[in-house]
Amino acid sequence: MGALVELVNVSKQYGTAPALRPTNLSIERGVTTVLIGPSGCGKSTLLRIVIGLVQPDSGSVIFDGTTVQQEQIHRIRHRIGYVIQEGGLFPHLTAAENVLLMSRHLKVPASKMRERLRELSDLTKLSKPLLDRYPLELSGGQRQRVSLMRALMLSPELLLLDEPLGALDP
Repeated sequence: MGALVELVNVSKQYGTAPALRPTNLSIERGVTTVLIGPSGCGKSTLLRIVIGLVQPDSGSVIFDGTTVQQEQIHRIRHRIGYVIQEGGLFPHLTAAENVLLMSRHLKVPASKMRERLRELSDLTKLSKPLLDRYPLELSGGQRQRVSLMRALMLSPELLLLDEPLGALDP
């Protein structure tokens, strides 16, 4: 079984400042991989490159055996869940609307969306009344759980978490 994601000599610079020095990394299916390093060492940049939000200056990203090209990135993103720092919820949508956003875009049947929302609500211990609130009406930990639910909604093959537990209580 091959790696789900491979980075081959991937690097990124902003101006003259390196955001990610040449990096080689292989992430196997079914394995938890944790990136640890000081602030500014490139962890978030690496995740943004994997999901295609940032283009590397050099190197290549291979997803499921295929070198990622820009025209494929939207299709690949449907296979990846991503939780950014601070959650990234849309303030004008309720928690439930944030979680269901991509499912609605992809026209997932309403019954499947409701069932998956219930499963994720149970998993994250986020009660139904909280799903009707807007992000500003939720605590930091609740917003983080909504972000995690949104990332898990489509049952992704790969889950990218950028400081996902910072706002959660023990």
